Amino acid sequence: MFVGKGYQMSSTEHTIPDANRLYIGEGVTIKGEISVPDTLVVCGVLEGDVTVGNLVVGETGAIKGRITVAENAEISGKVFEKLDVKCLLILRSTGRVDGNISYGLLQIEQGASIACGLSSTEYRPEQKPPKADIFPRDQKTQKDGLRSKPAGLSPLEPLPSPTSPPSGN
Repeated sequence: MFVGKGYQMSSTEHTIPDANRLYIGEGVTIKGEISVPDTLVVCGVLEGDVTVGNLVVGETGAIKGRITVAENAEISGKVFEKLDVKCLLILRSTGRVDGNISYGLLQIEQGASIACGLSSTEYRPEQKPPKADIFPRDQKTQKDGLRSKPAGLSPLEPLPSPTSPPSGN
C-alpha cells in the first residue's frame, strides 16, 4: 500500500507483535493497569499497576506502580513504588529502584541504585546438597588406600600432652 509520494506502509502481517507479549517503545507513555501473560519490555514510560510473566525495563524505560512478576525481571531503567519478583531479579548497572522490592533470587551489578526496602521470598531453585568431599575424586591414592592431600597441605600432627616432658632431654 502506498501513502503519499514515495512512502510505503508495511503490510499488517509484518507488524503484528508476538502473542502474549508487549513492547512499550522509547517515547511512548502508557497509563493504566497492564496484564501481560508472557514478557513485557518497557523502553518508554508506564504508569500503573503491572502483572507480568517476565519483565525487562530498558535503560530508557521507567515504571511507576505496583509491579508483580511471576518469573524473572531485568531492570536497566527506573522502577518506582513496589516490585515483587517471584524468581530472579537482575538489577543492571544503569538500573534504579525506589520503593519496596521482594525477590526470590537477587543479582545486582556494580553501579545499580537501590533506595528501598528489600525482602527475600521463599523461592529457591533446586539446590544440590554441598559435597562432603571437597577434593576431586580423581586424585591418586596412597598405598594405604587414603587419598593424597593436595600440594601444600599436610595432616595435623597431635600436640604433646602438657604432662609429658618434651622428648630429647
